[in-house]
Amino acid sequence: MDQNQNQIHHFLHTHPLVLLEDNFKVDCRGCHTDKPDPIYGCSVCKFYLHEHCAKLPAELQNYFHSCRLVLSIGNHICNACFAVITGFGYGCKRCDFNMHVECALRPTMESQGEELFHHFTHWHPLSLVDQNNKDLNVQCRICYKVCSDSSDSPVYGCNECKFFAHKSCMINTPRQIDHCFHQTCTLILLICLPFTCRGCGDEDDSHMAFTCGKCRYQLDAKCALLPTVESKGAHMIQHTSHNHPLQLHENVEPGRQFRCRACGEYWLGPYFVCKKCRFYIHKLCALDHFPQKIQHPFHQQHLLSLSTHPDRSYNCDVCGGSGDRSLLLYRCVQCDFNIHSHCSKLKPTPLLKYGGHSHYLYFFDRTLAPFSCNICGNKAQNCFLRCVTCKFNIHLYCLPSAPKTIEHKYHLHPLTLTSSPFEFELNSSEDEYNSNDEFYCDVCEEKRYKFESVYYCEECRFIADIRCVISELLPSLTIAEDQSGETGRAISKDEESSRKAATIAKINDEIAVLRARAEPLREEIEKVRAMIGAHERDLKPIKRRLEELENDHFLHNYELNHIRAGGQNVLSLP
Repeated sequence: MDQNQNQIHHFLHTHPLVLLEDNFKVDCRGCHTDKPDPIYGCSVCKFYLHEHCAKLPAELQNYFHSCRLVLSIGNHICNACFAVITGFGYGCKRCDFNMHVECALRPTMESQGEELFHHFTHWHPLSLVDQNNKDLNVQCRICYKVCSDSSDSPVYGCNECKFFAHKSCMINTPRQIDHCFHQTCTLILLICLPFTCRGCGDEDDSHMAFTCGKCRYQLDAKCALLPTVESKGAHMIQHTSHNHPLQLHENVEPGRQFRCRACGEYWLGPYFVCKKCRFYIHKLCALDHFPQKIQHPFHQQHLLSLSTHPDRSYNCDVCGGSGDRSLLLYRCVQCDFNIHSHCSKLKPTPLLKYGGHSHYLYFFDRTLAPFSCNICGNKAQNCFLRCVTCKFNIHLYCLPSAPKTIEHKYHLHPLTLTSSPFEFELNSSEDEYNSNDEFYCDVCEEKRYKFESVYYCEECRFIADIRCVISELLPSLTIAEDQSGETGRAISKDEESSRKAATIAKINDEIAVLRARAEPLREEIEKVRAMIGAHERDLKPIKRRLEELENDHFLHNYELNHIRAGGQNVLSLP
């Protein structure tokens, strides 16, 4: 506050405030009283402040809140005494925290040994409670345990507010937390009126909430300080997969079963559940980390968010397998890109470039559903290369460098790349298209995908699935890695880097050209929309008047026809 004898400048008003004559009684905007104290005012705006109100500090720090509090004018609820603030008050807009001037300036009572304890979890001083009192049956408002059951920590309380807490709980309570139930904002501990916890849904009257003022989100201490799944012996946890507390159950009740929201499997082992939402997750699945947002190499342009799919079913863009709306997945809504939660754990390394395709291809050992090979057009499900971004797929054996004949340690004769299935495997011609039949590899003796080519010895009818001869194929693929599809010449890292930089520069140029073309079109669209809106507004009264005239026309025409037909005259009422 700048002052010059009879005139001051206050930061809450734009005009200078002039000292008024004695006995000038007006309502002070700061304290809302008309006491006959020295008062400054702006006659233009009718803004008046007592001298002691004008001299209040613009901001201050109070032990009751971690942020600095700024002086302002408004109507709020005081977070200390819960009475209404009218006029001046100190507050923190970010946390939606407010205090009366009197409360904010009240001196802090010093703690007196072990008998008196002052802490930010409660406005009043807390007195040491006699835990040997058998009639004491109060609950700690932080850990929610009965205070008399815990003799290892002193208990302090406020009899006026019926607030009791272990000293150890108060000391270990943070002023702010980052919580998986509300990952967008930090939660600040505030003293507040009774509220409904957004975690467990319980009504809480402890006057203590971890709060996001911007989102109007509140958690009680019980939910805010929940342990994570990694904590030993925890029976109630917080978990990133769900925004309510999850309770541990060791076994499923006989005759009942549930489906895990992470893996989709039915299982009888230990699990966590939110009964309110019927959300179940295996304990083993819960031990996997499920961050709310991830950056994945298969969709690098946007972050993927943990959610469920809005449609009844969908297909994973990585493995091709189906999923339903009850299962967790990572999703980019903007691009409609969906990936199973377990597929999100895949972090494959790019294997090679192919021909003119601009991206690296990733090696997939097996997918849940087949994809079409962009070279031969046949289905690919085992041991193939894939660019997820472009949905480009190619069999390993369709690469130009893949050998057509190989030697294998489990067979004496050379094996030749051959289409499958074979006639001797089919009972009839219809079996070739039967999806329920089973075909096996002679190396691993496991089922194989029948529509993919195999390495085959015609003399012995020996069949080797691609997966079982991958060690023989990889050397040829390594030779082809980072080679030009046109010349087969090896490309150095410097050449590849230069090519990549040139490609990026070309893309940037095209982006700039398209943006330059798009901007005037966007502006023109906005103009047309504004014009359409104006025309629609002009059209409304015209349509309304037109309807009135058409109704009048119909009625008059009806009356005219009635008169011409020899009917009685129409009675005209006054």
